Amino acid sequence: MLRSVNIGALALEAGGGLPSVTVAYECWGTLDEDGSNAVLIQHALTGSTHVSRGDSEEDGWWEGLVGPGEVIDTDRYFVVAANMLGGCYGTTGPSSIAEDGAPYGSRFPFVTIRDSVHAEARLADALGVTSWHAVIGGSMGGARALEWAVTYPERVRRCAVVAACAASTAEQIAFAQAQVLAIRQDPHFAGGDYYDGAAPTLGLGLARRIAHITYRSEAEMGARFGRFAQPGEDPLGHARLRPAAVGGAGRYQVEGYLDHQAQK
Repeated sequence: MLRSVNIGALALEAGGGLPSVTVAYECWGTLDEDGSNAVLIQHALTGSTHVSRGDSEEDGWWEGLVGPGEVIDTDRYFVVAANMLGGCYGTTGPSSIAEDGAPYGSRFPFVTIRDSVHAEARLADALGVTSWHAVIGGSMGGARALEWAVTYPERVRRCAVVAACAASTAEQIAFAQAQVLAIRQDPHFAGGDYYDGAAPTLGLGLARRIAHITYRSEAEMGARFGRFAQPGEDPLGHARLRPAAVGGAGRYQVEGYLDHQAQK
């Protein structure tokens, strides 16, 4: 079940701050009296707090790894997953209502991984967690896990960083720029103030396609998809010129995969 706590005002690493921040989170299991069995799981950029099914009907994104009797055993550990600062799953972000009664939108300040970790530290305080048995995360979640170990070493007894690095490379920054521009150049983006109109879904879908190309190696793409056609479609036919929204005719399998990820 999604829960939230208000942690008050938060000063930001790049300057400025937020007058009031709400942190959304989910938790599983029971915290020991001494607060020693807590595990923090950090989601990736587009992920959410819903790591495991728990008492809901929806599978979590780490189902099979987190739960009763699983590797991260919720019968043994108190597991917490928080939505990152600036996220869209309950924690204060651009869609949140500012003090003037309108969504922050383009006015939302620049936030960093460190800002999110500072917010999570206040969440830990509110939950009574003095130190984490482990902080675990993948991709951007791995960066947050690493930041926890660097910024609050006395509060992290174990740290697992998966598919993440300490700093972005030039190539990563370049791919990120292409993704950001794909979203910003969608006519519906409206400079970031689109909350009373259509969302920039086409730009977001294009950004997601670019992202998924970077997540997989050329060799893995070739082994998985090769040059095979999407079932029932002919990549050499004129139908390939039709946009996927019309029916997705004429695609290669890898194109169908990217369209699926964009739609998700």
